[in-house]
Amino acid sequence: MSDSDIKTDPLFTEFEPASTEKWEDVLTRDLKGADYKKKLAWNSIEGIEVLPFYRKEDLENLPHLAEGVGINTPSKWQFCEPIDKADPAEANAAAKQALENGTDALWFRIRFDPDEGMLGGDVSGIRVQDLDDMKTLLDGIDLKTTQVVFDSGVGSPGVLALIHAMMDGSDDIAESFSFLFDPFTYIAGHGRLSLPENQLISVINQMVDSPMSDTLAADGAFYHNCGATIIQELGIALSIASEYLANVPEDKREQAAKKIWMHLSAGSLYFPEIAKFRAARLLWTRVLDGYNLDSDIPLTVHTSTSMWNKSIADPHNNMLRATTEATSAAVGGANRITIHPYNTTFEASDTFSRRIARNVSHILDEESHLTAVDNPGDGSYYVEVLTDEIAKKAWEFFQLIEKQGGFQKAVEADIIQVEVGKSRKAKEEALNTRELVLTGVNNYPDADQELPDNLFQSTPADSLPQTDSEPEIDDDHLIDSLIDAFKNGASVGDVISSFLTPQKQLNTALKTYRAAKPFEELRLRTQSLAKSRGKEVSAHLIPIGNKRMRKARATFSQNYLGCAGFQVKNHLGFDSVEEAAKDISIDEADIFVLCSSDEEYPELVEDFCETFGDESVLILAGYPKDHLESFKEAGIDLFIYSGSNILETLSEVQDKLGIDSE
Repeated sequence: MSDSDIKTDPLFTEFEPASTEKWEDVLTRDLKGADYKKKLAWNSIEGIEVLPFYRKEDLENLPHLAEGVGINTPSKWQFCEPIDKADPAEANAAAKQALENGTDALWFRIRFDPDEGMLGGDVSGIRVQDLDDMKTLLDGIDLKTTQVVFDSGVGSPGVLALIHAMMDGSDDIAESFSFLFDPFTYIAGHGRLSLPENQLISVINQMVDSPMSDTLAADGAFYHNCGATIIQELGIALSIASEYLANVPEDKREQAAKKIWMHLSAGSLYFPEIAKFRAARLLWTRVLDGYNLDSDIPLTVHTSTSMWNKSIADPHNNMLRATTEATSAAVGGANRITIHPYNTTFEASDTFSRRIARNVSHILDEESHLTAVDNPGDGSYYVEVLTDEIAKKAWEFFQLIEKQGGFQKAVEADIIQVEVGKSRKAKEEALNTRELVLTGVNNYPDADQELPDNLFQSTPADSLPQTDSEPEIDDDHLIDSLIDAFKNGASVGDVISSFLTPQKQLNTALKTYRAAKPFEELRLRTQSLAKSRGKEVSAHLIPIGNKRMRKARATFSQNYLGCAGFQVKNHLGFDSVEEAAKDISIDEADIFVLCSSDEEYPELVEDFCETFGDESVLILAGYPKDHLESFKEAGIDLFIYSGSNILETLSEVQDKLGIDSE
């Protein structure tokens, strides 16, 4: 075929373009005159309003698309694998295995706590307690090609000093380390400072002076896992970044800005999450402008899949959740992505769960080819408008915090705690009414799954022993003093009070949580009764009358009751209560559910209650408002229906069955 044979004319020129007005006319006609912007708009509990469609003209007035302004995102992310082995040698082996299988970066969790433990305090995560432990942890890992992220919180000065002591004066691998050092989030999560204020500011400045690359973190993911919205998470992360810049001298602000990185969550709202990551870079430049800094200073965005929505009930769904979350992070332009293994919420990860998490990143790269396109979110009408909306609202939330005098002042005034608490409550209510669905948890449960009895054990920790060493620590030169101490054989337990001395609690503390936990506790209550009496807690559905309604309500009831772990038996259907009684004995179940139509209930309820209401809990599927009181008088204990509070209702069923709440 010659070049002259190839058709180069634009396609579909014979079709006249459809204007926005024509699309709106069709929508108005289909909606019988209703305003589609009110009828079809999605108002999420995240505070984001989304219209059913967007057009090119929606992009015309977006500030971030103006000439000379844009959002540049990296085309390739690093996959940062979390290592959850406690022993440094075992963690080292797991890290090497991860690197051999294509991991780009490593996430080491090392947390110190001086509050509870004996001697020098506690250490959880990887039990690094001295220089030898750190050398064991990093032995044989090529630190010139591998990024290492230390999830070490306010213990980061100690971990950083151990790294410096190990490097022994060489800075050639300093760019390989990042530290999740966020003392402001410590204040929010504990209600108190980690050090006296003047000393804390000194530590922040010393972290800036370190040759290590990312030493100041804005841990927005913590607030997501406390229930914050997308807008709140981003606004808070920006405010923490601003707090660092406000606490260093003006001549060090550019240096400090280059040390700041953001740790953000990847939640389940796919497109809004993409927009959040893009908005983070957009707003970062505004923060830099506010401090008269070069707006080209790059921002490292590290994304971790959400812990808030991960379940122990039907846990393989966590793989699917993590996949969409990681995809949004990749499309949104994260520099590093951590995908938590699907079982990390309830047990130590194993070879299978780590491989599955790792392969999600490989699939997105090598099979979905997400790295083949620069800035993949660019040009999407929907994503661009969402980016603008989230940026505006996150900036408003940032300004709300700044009006209090900055992040720390906002925490001390309980502003952050109250606002995040409101969002958490809204999300919990949405879960309880199933406006928000967690598959396998509050809908479509696997009622046959048995949850482990020790489901909610606390994270194990080891004590931090002390040696005979008595190092002299100079607070004004803390990092250098710690380096010398570790080189001379000191342990973390010897020096922990120099960088972590929790002050008196003055404020309400935010706590992370998992949305599925209350429902899993329901399941455990049911399991407890079943084990104590040697048989399952069972429910029989009694479908009678109108075939369409009885089938729909029986299906609804099966999903509803299964969320508490009840063993639900459905029946094909009956023409009357009498017929049902011939087929089902009252001794066969703890719960009986009448499933029919509202019109037929008045004729069925009394017979149903007399037949099945001896010692059983009687439930009616539906909410016939005009007959509620008379049906209760007849013996109906509870009503289950769309929009009812499933957690409260199922708890009440358990109470009536005498299941103890622990």
